[in-house]
Amino acid sequence: MSADAIAKSVEALNSHDAKAFAAAYAADAVVHDPSYPQPLKGRDAIEQDVVDLLRAFPDVSLTVGPVLQDGETFAAEYTLRGTHQGPLALPGGEIPATGKSFINNAAVFSKFNTDGEVTEESRYYDVAGLMAQLGVTPTT
Repeated sequence: MSADAIAKSVEALNSHDAKAFAAAYAADAVVHDPSYPQPLKGRDAIEQDVVDLLRAFPDVSLTVGPVLQDGETFAAEYTLRGTHQGPLALPGGEIPATGKSFINNAAVFSKFNTDGEVTEESRYYDVAGLMAQLGVTPTT
């Protein structure tokens, strides 16, 4: 994955283009995300994840921090921000809009193929902290 491919993915998410974001992934990509008990499998599932994200946070924005690459694997820190203005779909059900803003710092580790498509990805972020910022779980 090149710096250009990363920039295109960030631009796609910040432009709220779920299809363009998902196009960075292989058709059979697998994404491990802490919000889901099972991995997302396939480009369509990844696109739907972004559609759901944009429905809940229509003003979402992504900022990428340091990026490291070693062969076919890359790692990056990123910050996601937005305001909870629509229902947030989770495996346990939907959380109605709270109108509250969030900032979530996270990391991602991705493997990609020779075509530059992500084939496997593991996302790491603080789900409990996100829910607390939205006011749907108690802060500790």
